Amino acid sequence: MSDVGKLGSDSVVAFCVAQSQAGADHEADYRALTKDNGYVWIRDVVHVVRNAQGEPEALIGFMFGISEQKKTEEKLLALQKELEALSFKDGLTHITNRRRFNACLEIEWDSARSQRQPLSILLFDIDYFKQYNDLYGHVRGDQCLIDIAQTLNLALDGPRDLVARFGGEEFIVLLPQANAEVARKVAERCQRLVQKQTIAHAQSPHGQHITVSVGVGTVVAGGLESTKPSDFIDAVDQQLYAAKRSGRNRIEMVVLSD
Repeated sequence: MSDVGKLGSDSVVAFCVAQSQAGADHEADYRALTKDNGYVWIRDVVHVVRNAQGEPEALIGFMFGISEQKKTEEKLLALQKELEALSFKDGLTHITNRRRFNACLEIEWDSARSQRQPLSILLFDIDYFKQYNDLYGHVRGDQCLIDIAQTLNLALDGPRDLVARFGGEEFIVLLPQANAEVARKVAERCQRLVQKQTIAHAQSPHGQHITVSVGVGTVVAGGLESTKPSDFIDAVDQQLYAAKRSGRNRIEMVVLSD
């Protein structure tokens, strides 16, 4: 049976007439106006009756009110979209999660390779965060994560720039078309904004406030051909650990090329 689905009224009529003339069973959903200028959903089902020779000789039609069904479908569609959006968000900080970041990285990697543009990543770690949790408790720790996530988000200005929670107290920033100089400036801006938050941390040697260590990586030219995205992240991760080994509250960088 043919199904016209949701079309305008003129299209529905044209479809039904054409199917009837062709001797084909069909059904169509459409909206009908009510006397108070509202509308109801109707499903029109038509069955073709054939004679012994298989030729159409009559049409039998049925009309059903399906307004409640359509309301349910619309609610389910809205819920599906909401769940889909939630699947790409970190539950605590409400920024992008790692799953979404990985998908965007694949897209931007291919774009950078085809357009011969640089691509940069920043990987952040909140300094002495375990000590912060031990000292202030996990509720304050969660709020600290939320504050840092929103601060990093405010530091971005590119239309395709993206910040995501990478795991635990780590955050990652994707900077399409950003060279090493731009990436460093963004990292420095992020550090300044975090410091302006002046989140107290009595056990931090850096002014007794929360700070972040940053690993920065830029991949250019042939590096996009010879390196995999996962290897790029590993290289940036090594820069982050270098920053932590060097005393934290630092930025370390690497550039990958051919």
